[in-house]
Amino acid sequence: MLWDHQDPFYLFAGTDNGSLCSVDVRSSAPVFTHDAHSSALSALALSPTVSGCLVTASSDRSVKLWDVRGHDSAPRLVRRRLCKIGEIHCAAACPDEPLLFCVGGEFEMKLLDFHDDETVTEKFGVSTTDSTNETVASPCSGTDLSSDKPDAAVKKLRKARITSSDLSADDHSTVGKSTGSKSKNDADLPKVAKKSKQSMVETKPSRGTGVKKLVKSKHLKNKRVKDPEAHS
Repeated sequence: MLWDHQDPFYLFAGTDNGSLCSVDVRSSAPVFTHDAHSSALSALALSPTVSGCLVTASSDRSVKLWDVRGHDSAPRLVRRRLCKIGEIHCAAACPDEPLLFCVGGEFEMKLLDFHDDETVTEKFGVSTTDSTNETVASPCSGTDLSSDKPDAAVKKLRKARITSSDLSADDHSTVGKSTGSKSKNDADLPKVAKKSKQSMVETKPSRGTGVKKLVKSKHLKNKRVKDPEAHS
């Protein structure tokens, strides 16, 4: 059973044999009784904003969308869908979208979006662009969708990208300079090593010259000792 939230005097009810009934609380007899499904009608859902848009689900595994505007005449079938989720046990309408419904079946749940269905939108006079604009313009918690702030955010993002690119270029140039100076130093290192090696070779006394000097000094000492004896 489901109350009509746009007309509080009417309600809709489903039966075990698949019939859809409309009841006026001011009258004892139902307004109409219509054979909607081949087996038990298990769920009902009304669009929150589109008047007379009713969805029924059944254990026969089908979902049907009806036009029940007027209440005095029998419901008019607009669209039928097989969801392939087993026997359907429940259905609900999205509170923020006029033609979005959810059904739960034996195996899983499924979303039914009728916004792109031209037959449905033309029947109830719903514009796809209007519903899209309403969804985008709806306020969200913690966000501000004013027209000025997105432009400022875009400008900040562009500025951040520019500064990051400049920094990356400077980093590359700095790295290039440092690597260049390092390569120069590395090139100078072998020259210094060669010079130091040459100085070590020049300062190192040769063994042969030292022996000659030692022999010469001994010869002079012996000569000086023998000279007095020769004079005497």
